[in-house]
Order: sequence, then C-alpha cells, then structure tokens
Amino acid sequence: MSSSDPISFNVINEIRESSSPRNTDDYPGLREQAIANFQKPNLPNINVPERIIICLDVCCDNQNSLYRLGDGTTFTPLNMLKRVLDFFIHSKHTINKRTEFALIILKDASAFLVQNFTNNVRDIIHTIDFVNAEDSVSETFDFKHVFDIIKQEVEIPEYKQSECMIPPPYIVRMIVLYARSKCVPFIAQEDSYLTFLKIQMYFYIDILFAHEDECNLFQCEEIYDALQNLDNGYSYVFEVSRNAAKIHESIAKLLAHPLQRLLQKNTDYGFGTRC
Repeated sequence: MSSSDPISFNVINEIRESSSPRNTDDYPGLREQAIANFQKPNLPNINVPERIIICLDVCCDNQNSLYRLGDGTTFTPLNMLKRVLDFFIHSKHTINKRTEFALIILKDASAFLVQNFTNNVRDIIHTIDFVNAEDSVSETFDFKHVFDIIKQEVEIPEYKQSECMIPPPYIVRMIVLYARSKCVPFIAQEDSYLTFLKIQMYFYIDILFAHEDECNLFQCEEIYDALQNLDNGYSYVFEVSRNAAKIHESIAKLLAHPLQRLLQKNTDYGFGTRC
C-alpha cells in the first residue's frame, strides 16, 4: 500500500489522534489540581532526614472498645496505636536510616516529652511499649501544652527565599494520634507560637484521629473540626473508627515524605489507568 493511499492517511490520523494529549476536559479537576500544586511553596523535592515528633494520646473513653483483626485477635485503642506506630517507625527507618523520632504523650490534661530525638529504633519502640493507658476525664485538652514543649525542645530549620532550592539539613514533622471521642481539643488560633509554626516551611503537622464507632453518642465531629485548626494547608488528616484495616492504611499513607508528597486533596491511591 503506497503512502498516498487515502486509507493509510486515515490510519495515520487515527494513530495521531489516539496518541495525542487529551483535552483537559476529559479529566475533571485536573487543571485545578495542577494549579493547586503550583501554588505550593518552592521547596527542594528531596528525601532529607525527618525529625518526627510522635504525639501519642494515651487516653480514651472506653478501654473495652476493641479493634479486631481478621484472625480474631483484638487490641485496645492504645495497643492498636502502638502496633501501627511499630510498623510506621520500622518502615521510615528502612526508607531513611537518618530519620529521628521523639515521643510526646498526651495525658488527661497535660503533655510530656518522654523521649527526645533518636534514630535508635529499639529505644523509641521500647519507650512507646512502656506507655500506659489512662482514662479520659477532662472535657477539653489544651494543645498549648504541646506547643510549649516544641518551643523549648525543637529547633526548626530556617527557610530562606534566596536559598529555597538548597535542601535543609532536616525537616520536622509532628504526627498527632488523638484517641478521645468526648474530649474536644482546644487549639487557640491566636496563639503566637502556633501562628509561627504554621508559617514554617520545614515544619509539618499530620493528624490521625482514632475514635469510637457510634459518633452520635460522642463528640467525634466537634473533635475532628477542632483538630483541623492545626492544619496550615499542607497537613495530612485521617480519621478512623474501630476499623483495624483502615487504621493501618492511614498510617501507611503517612509514610510519604512531606517534601515529596502531593497536597492531600490531590492524592490518588488507586491502581491502574482511569478510563
């Protein structure tokens, strides 16, 4: 068949059309997602070491409210949080052995730094294992206790616009694992140090809210809304009830490095190509 044959031209045109970029109208929201990612600050997309502050809530409303695995094994709320943290810590250490971890525990009405930064996995896991559960009594928890610890104990690398593409020596991320369903956290938006933290380019706050199943009997929605006040637009926020599979899935999604991940609203954890 010669190249001048009209049939061959049709075939070539079909191939060109099928291989050419599709109109953005074929992908709802694609343009908005692209714009949102361009609006992110200009930061080095590099897996620099993380200093991760694990902010672990040791209080819950009902120690008999259990997580159940597929094989029938059950875990109390705190023991399930310990289990997923064990997975998270070992996984992060495998990805980057310079990752460091610190532990702040949230008691009923106070917070304590019980382990400063270390890259010794055995030390941080041992510290978490020896944390004991407590009953939740107070109606509110003031996160100022947490901010005071960070202010005194944590040094955050300075961001300079003129050196924006030079990787920092490390970044700091706090992961809040909140386990109460009646105690609404108090997070004062006028707090000057919280305002300072929210504008730091190398400080991130992620949240995992593990609550009771029957939210209509508790204050899950109010707590979730209050925790959103920690978000400066770049946080990852997850909420789970007593679902063992989902809490493991959520902690796995927090493995992504803050300098390398998309905005949460633009993430897609599906496999394969969309049709």
